[in-house]
Amino acid sequence: MAQVSHARDSSSPDHPLTRVIDRLAQLLPAQGPISIFIHHNTLHAFEHLPFEEAVERAGARLGCEPFLSESRYRDKLASGRILAKDVEALLNEQLGTRGATEVAGVGSRFELWRAIVLHGIPAATGRELSWILEETESLARFRTDLPANARSASAVLREENDQVAEERRAVHRLWTACLAAVDRAGEYCVGATTVPVRHRDLLRAVCGIDTDEWIHPPLIRFLAGYLDQGLAHWSMPERNRGIHGCFLEIYGTSLAAQCGHWAHALPRLVGEDRAAERKALDSIANSLAELGVAAGDDDECADYLSAELLALRGWAGIVRQIEERPDRVPARDLTVTLRGYLAVRLLFERAAVDQAARQASFAGSLADLRRWLRSRLQGPKVPTALERAWPLFHVAQLCGLDASIVEQWTERHVAELESELQQIDNVRRRRILHQAFERTIRHRLYDALISHQPRALSAAPAFQAVFCLDEREESFRRHLEEVDPACETFGTAGFFNIAMYHQGVSDAHPRPLCPVAIRPEHYVAEIESEGAGFARRTRRLRRRATGFLGYNVHLGSRLPVRGAVLMTAFGWLALVPLVLRVVFPWLSSRWSRTHETSIDTVQTRLQLDRQDGPPPIGTYAGFTVREMADIVRRVLDEIGIRDRLSPLVLVVGHGSISLNNPHESAHDCGACGGGRGGPNARAFAHMANDPRVRELLVVDGLSIDGTTWFVGAQRNTCNNAITFFDEDLVPAPSRSVFERARQAMEAVRRREAHERCRRFDAVPSWYPPLAALAHVQGRAADLAQPRPEYGHATNAFCIIGRRTRTRGLFLDRRAFLVSYEPTRDEDGAILARIMAAVVPVVAGISLEYYFSYIDPTGYGSGTKLPHNVTSLLGVMDGAQSDLRTGLPWQMVEIHEPTRLAVIVEGSRDRVRRVVQSNPAIKRLVDNRWISLACLEAEAGALWEFRPTGFIPHTPEHALAMVTGGSAAWYQGKRGLLPPVTIVSEPSGVSSHSGRSM
Repeated sequence: MAQVSHARDSSSPDHPLTRVIDRLAQLLPAQGPISIFIHHNTLHAFEHLPFEEAVERAGARLGCEPFLSESRYRDKLASGRILAKDVEALLNEQLGTRGATEVAGVGSRFELWRAIVLHGIPAATGRELSWILEETESLARFRTDLPANARSASAVLREENDQVAEERRAVHRLWTACLAAVDRAGEYCVGATTVPVRHRDLLRAVCGIDTDEWIHPPLIRFLAGYLDQGLAHWSMPERNRGIHGCFLEIYGTSLAAQCGHWAHALPRLVGEDRAAERKALDSIANSLAELGVAAGDDDECADYLSAELLALRGWAGIVRQIEERPDRVPARDLTVTLRGYLAVRLLFERAAVDQAARQASFAGSLADLRRWLRSRLQGPKVPTALERAWPLFHVAQLCGLDASIVEQWTERHVAELESELQQIDNVRRRRILHQAFERTIRHRLYDALISHQPRALSAAPAFQAVFCLDEREESFRRHLEEVDPACETFGTAGFFNIAMYHQGVSDAHPRPLCPVAIRPEHYVAEIESEGAGFARRTRRLRRRATGFLGYNVHLGSRLPVRGAVLMTAFGWLALVPLVLRVVFPWLSSRWSRTHETSIDTVQTRLQLDRQDGPPPIGTYAGFTVREMADIVRRVLDEIGIRDRLSPLVLVVGHGSISLNNPHESAHDCGACGGGRGGPNARAFAHMANDPRVRELLVVDGLSIDGTTWFVGAQRNTCNNAITFFDEDLVPAPSRSVFERARQAMEAVRRREAHERCRRFDAVPSWYPPLAALAHVQGRAADLAQPRPEYGHATNAFCIIGRRTRTRGLFLDRRAFLVSYEPTRDEDGAILARIMAAVVPVVAGISLEYYFSYIDPTGYGSGTKLPHNVTSLLGVMDGAQSDLRTGLPWQMVEIHEPTRLAVIVEGSRDRVRRVVQSNPAIKRLVDNRWISLACLEAEAGALWEFRPTGFIPHTPEHALAMVTGGSAAWYQGKRGLLPPVTIVSEPSGVSSHSGRSM
């Protein structure tokens, strides 16, 4: 085989296709590798549009649902999760003066829309409609869900006299009248339909040939091998040439013939690119010309290329993510570009379309094929008389019209009603119902925040604990304050303002620990602090030997000969651990923890001080003392405790550790970019304890008392384990309060697990806290557990303000809690920093859960059951599929899909200035991707942001009070609960009032 030189595919900003590809890349999922799961707005490319318009346009483009099904919303109406008064308020707001207009003599537009939205019109066409008309009672009985003011005379007669025959005649006459009205109305006006862009879509519509079924299997195999981060048994050759160059080298051989019968033209196409020494962009331009797509026409070119990218948007998305952020994967030197992917895909496309054209008996060029296929497309389907009469039949019933009125309808009446029905179609009804659903949820929280009485400590706190703002910490903080009322808790972004690449003592590669929008400059390593010399080398060799042995056993067990020998000789050794993991996962978890603490336990430290020489990644190894002081000062300023620190301050990050869970990183800290926040908490505590840092802080006007000590910790949100770092450094004067805090945290572990277990159907409601803790530990170690924890499911709110406003308020693990002291921030600078760091992160989490629930297979990754990890980058369904992005159903099944409600404590003017000064937040708020409200605590008022400005909220619900602690409210309840005020009673007496939601 002749060797052709392929330089690394350098960026070509002057190439006309570069701009087009970069713009189209915004449409792709921005989810990184699955080991560094980044929560983000699934529809980030549509954020410039109002939310409702965006989800509908994205749904049409991506083939996904914009909202839940109408039947799901009707279930929520029946259960009280959606209130009729909220629907009416929204209709009044959206219709305005148009609501009073009379429509076709059936009533006002408001009355018509209200009836249709609240009661619905069953969607049915074609054979389904014929079956309904012939096999059901639709033409024999009136609807049973008619509003009270819409009862026809015949329906009333039936109720009073049970005259079934009379009702049957009345219903049949009404149906006949609707059919006659449609017949009088003439032809139905059908709108224009969208003509497919891709050859594949045209071929499937005209000839029944799906070329993606040919292309995708070999393309996925090639991408999985090329992008592999260490899962493959051996590495694909020629990866240094880029995706396109590697493809030309490999598929220039007989390998192309292995793709299938359709790929007979592929060797020729590969040979042409090799002979012409085309780079990726030139190959794309050539392929577009051959396919009849005008590369000079930006619109046509963009439409075609976007359709090709979205055909495998998961794989295309991960290609783009690695291209932009190679620091998130181990194989950082791999040349990965989206243009390389497109070049390869279009070569496959040309080969497949060439074969399909032969099968379709088309003898012309590929450039003429699209025109030929479009000429054979069928026109839009015109609805039949039955399909037109069906919605009119239901409108007549909902509006209380009998046949005598419908018989008088003219062409104008029918045209008006059909026009109105097009406006209030299925998608519009779902939109309104969804908005009402969110309104109900928001207003219950607003009412609670207004009614709840602030709670401040009567004395200086015994200790303070700074947690991540994560909504899973809401319950942990609440229980901690109930267990030890003398403690004070705070919430902030869980990377604690330390953006770094961190490499643990046993980590093979460093990973970024900071929000995804930040690219760290600092590298921090965890190093062993004891056993210098021989002992340290021994431990390192032991770890390497263990890793080498484990890898070879893993590899060998999958090979025929070596696998048979290994399983015969040593397979029985795996029997006991396997039985423990499957049958007694909690016992396996306990044994593993005991084993880990008894073997190879070593004391470590973080190498935080600036080091000479270049780091493995990033710009600097470690931080300067000045940088450390700035980090500490900023965090203490933001949470508002710079001048009132307690003797002990716990800094608690969080992460999630579970067995056999590819999406484990999605349960980790969002503020740490899908990493665990323990190293950040540990680093912050070390910085705050450093005497050099404290000296600089004094110069800056912040004095930390010599008796104050910071301790870093990490909570495992899956099994509720708490790990304290550098305990040996805690000074003697702080030991007693540290032990007090440790004991309180131990009690909280059990209580928080008990509250969390109420959402697991497998856990009996009578489980005591200790059994609940054992259960969550077992879930984390269970090999077959698809739901080790529910992560961010049920998140709905973000409250930025003083803890005194929410302390003692039961928020059901639904609220991101961010500490902010508005009385010390006159110019809004602190609030601006907080919102800039927090709002994009929590909005991304909320929206990813929203869309993964709305369409679990389109926006989410579907069920976990068929998932297989591929290339250490993501999961596929089975052995071969698109890379599944989004969240699996098991993570979102208890979620309520609602946009995040952000409530900020402070003046309206300050909040408005901050939002206006930050384009990203302004876009989210103005386009309603999140809602915004302002709590003016001193005035006891809450203001909700609207496009016209802030409007006051009037409380609608009373706030219940529960005595006896949180358990008195949630005990025995499975579903979501409304906010209540919790009053602890040490005596254990509990009583409560309130209603479960």
